Amino acid sequence: MSAIAAFARNDLRTVGRDTLLGVVLIGPFLYAAAMWFLPTVTDHARAQWAFDLAPYHSAILSAFCVLGPPLLMGAMLALQLLDDKDQHTLTALRVTPVPPATYPTYRAAVVAALTTISVIASLALTGQVDAPTLALSVPVAVVAGLLAPVLGFVMASLGRTKIEGLAVMRVVGLAVFTLPVVPFFFLDRPWQLAFGVLPPYWPVRAFWSAYDGGTYWPYVVGGLLYNGALAALLVKVVTRRLR
Repeated sequence: MSAIAAFARNDLRTVGRDTLLGVVLIGPFLYAAAMWFLPTVTDHARAQWAFDLAPYHSAILSAFCVLGPPLLMGAMLALQLLDDKDQHTLTALRVTPVPPATYPTYRAAVVAALTTISVIASLALTGQVDAPTLALSVPVAVVAGLLAPVLGFVMASLGRTKIEGLAVMRVVGLAVFTLPVVPFFFLDRPWQLAFGVLPPYWPVRAFWSAYDGGTYWPYVVGGLLYNGALAALLVKVVTRRLR
């Protein structure tokens, strides 16, 4: 516990002097602010092209407010881990009584908690999600919270340096924003489950069901089990990879 407290104090000092981390932390709220224009865009599309965007609101909201925060927080986690690698932080920790997996586990827990809060707050700030749906979205946010360390660990594991990490982040970001939304537009419900191998699918699919008044708890349970297992596995991978 003393080691975790020391990690937390160091993180607070880092965020206070790192402008990039501060921008990342407010990023989800910028996504929420962009959703304020969704009704206007919907009305314009209906009047200009006779196209109704309303059936796609859940997909649009999920892309920005359910996937956006985990992607930003995951990128922040990856940059921190790659910076720690450059500074040999994990190597130094190996000569202390702290177990090697403690530090990445701490990082994952903090990022998961921040992401969960960010998802709930950003959905609330959009003005497009009513109170009952927002309440249902709380467990969805927890699933999205688990997604953040999964994405961050993948980015950190694939990039050997911060420059490589930034390149990996672009590829992962494009995949996260596009692939999980594909089933909404092109596939019937039974076939959508094929995308369950993608960790971002579970919080997105759960939100669609919650927003449309459907049964969403199977996707919440599936996401908690799947993303939780991936996060636990990737802690071990990162512990070996970045030391």
